[in-house]
Amino acid sequence: MKKVGIDSLSYYVPSLYVDIEELAIKRDISAEKLIKGLGLKKMATPDYDEDSASIAANSLYRLIKENNIDPREVGRVYLGTESGVDASKPTSSYVVEILEEVFAKQYGERCFKNCDIVDLTFASFSKRSISLSKSSGFISFTSLLASGL
Repeated sequence: MKKVGIDSLSYYVPSLYVDIEELAIKRDISAEKLIKGLGLKKMATPDYDEDSASIAANSLYRLIKENNIDPREVGRVYLGTESGVDASKPTSSYVVEILEEVFAKQYGERCFKNCDIVDLTFASFSKRSISLSKSSGFISFTSLLASGL
């Protein structure tokens, strides 16, 4: 029987935060709802040079490095998000382009050239996830963001 499951998880959380009590005041909502209801103390927010593609790329980079994955063996990247970079191009294509540049010296140019990419966009989906499919198995990771970007 073949074993099925999650082998590894990876995430990236932006380094800037907003205090939840400050956010509640600015949004004119109850801080208790956010603190006790959702268990939040602070909310991550992207820096000026971060977006959903760079956040996903940082997560995928970490997953590849921590698990010694050869990007040339990745057959498919699934990206789940609620906020794309633009409406005409899948965010996962930006992620793969970023990482091809990062891994070019080690694995050669266009190391993801045989990789399919799929974006799955969900409204009110407050997590970003990427799954990798390899011929030898399935690798998945999820990047949780309190900000719901």
